[in-house]
Amino acid sequence: MQESTNNSVENYNSQGTEKYNNQDFRGAIEDYNEAIKINPNNAKAYFNRGNAHYDLGEKQEAIENYNQAIKLNPKYAEAYYQQGLLEQDNQKAIENFRQAAELFVAQGNQGDAKRSQGQVRSLLKDYQGAIASHTEAINFNSSDFKAYLNRGVARSNLGDHQAAIEDYNQAIKINSNFALAYNNRGAARSDLRENQEAIEDYNQAIKLNPNLALAYYGRGNVRSNIGEKQAAIEDYTQAIKIDPNYANAFYSRGVVRSNIGEKQAAIEDYTQAIKIDPNYANAYYGRGVVRSDLGEKQAAIEDYTQAIKIDPNYADAYYGRGNTRSNIGEKQAAIEDYTQAIKINPNYTNAYYNRGIVHYDLGEKQAAIEDYTQAIKIDPNYTDAYINRGVSRYNLGEKQAAIEDYTQAIKINPSYALAYKNRGNARYNLGNKQTAIEDLQKSADLYKQQGKEKDYQNVLTRIKTLELTIVP
Repeated sequence: MQESTNNSVENYNSQGTEKYNNQDFRGAIEDYNEAIKINPNNAKAYFNRGNAHYDLGEKQEAIENYNQAIKLNPKYAEAYYQQGLLEQDNQKAIENFRQAAELFVAQGNQGDAKRSQGQVRSLLKDYQGAIASHTEAINFNSSDFKAYLNRGVARSNLGDHQAAIEDYNQAIKINSNFALAYNNRGAARSDLRENQEAIEDYNQAIKLNPNLALAYYGRGNVRSNIGEKQAAIEDYTQAIKIDPNYANAFYSRGVVRSNIGEKQAAIEDYTQAIKIDPNYANAYYGRGVVRSDLGEKQAAIEDYTQAIKIDPNYADAYYGRGNTRSNIGEKQAAIEDYTQAIKINPNYTNAYYNRGIVHYDLGEKQAAIEDYTQAIKIDPNYTDAYINRGVSRYNLGEKQAAIEDYTQAIKINPSYALAYKNRGNARYNLGNKQTAIEDLQKSADLYKQQGKEKDYQNVLTRIKTLELTIVP
């Protein structure tokens, strides 16, 4: 009777595995359910059912099954390994992979042990060490497609996306149904700006596993980058449908919604991302930007402050808080924020530029000039910095220097109407009335071409006023 029961369990396990290999994860789960019903102490059936739930994106169910498999068989190395893949807490994931490695070694399985050690090294950000471990795993077993995948991830983390693609290619060659390898190759191609090829890889990953939330998320990122905003939102939404706790998908959908003007919906997405991950600094920052745009200045400052609390080196959060503080008249506090952003990122051109604006507003024109000069040093094509430095110099009586700045802005952008206007006014004040009118006329023409009727009329009025002062 015992032998018959064991055979039945093995039959259901085998049937389930066959269905699993054919991507019929629901059908596989039904078979594993039957195996467990016959023998509730069969660790293998729980492990297999966990794998099916994993591929369906049902992480909690997968974790529960792996836990049960380990409870029934504390030496179940593969179950510890899978737990490591799902564990969100970095330290716990490391512990799972280390346990798996020890058990694999005890079982004489050196290849899987090396792969597990590679995962530990990746989590510790020792990517070179991870590459070495996964290479050893491949040397033990040249058909270990998971080791190729993991080595590819480590190589991508080091910025070597082409080598990563080669590893993903090899993983696919060994296992043509390996959806995650297509997904990761798509991510590497996206990093190389091979957008269409990336989308094709994500499409294939989704075709192989329609429940792979990662693939929808990755495809959404590419679609967002190439301007297909609505399609990107649809992909993020599908990723969230599969995995309701996918914080990155909520965040990225929030970014796109903000970009297309759906500000309130963006706030809701950022809020949901924060609810899932209270330490999501980027989500606080993104929500702060939107709240500032909506005029909710104090709420924006609170979000920027929370982002900084989570990540004290978050230069953009200091910059954003500085902008908001400047807008509500807290000029000195704004300068402090811009200064901190610059301290973190000495090449932060916009922080220099905006600090220059605040210095100017406070009457600190020389300090403003220094900031604009630094912005120009970092970005020699920063036309607005030339304009503002010109204004500061003009107001300090340095009219010729101001004209030189306006001229440089025009050289960079010949359609910059304001630069012609400012240069015209400066030339007039130096007594060059005819060239001043020529600049102002050019400014008026450009404003008209650009549909800026109010500015156009203002410059025309200025021209008429100056013409009255010219003696024939």
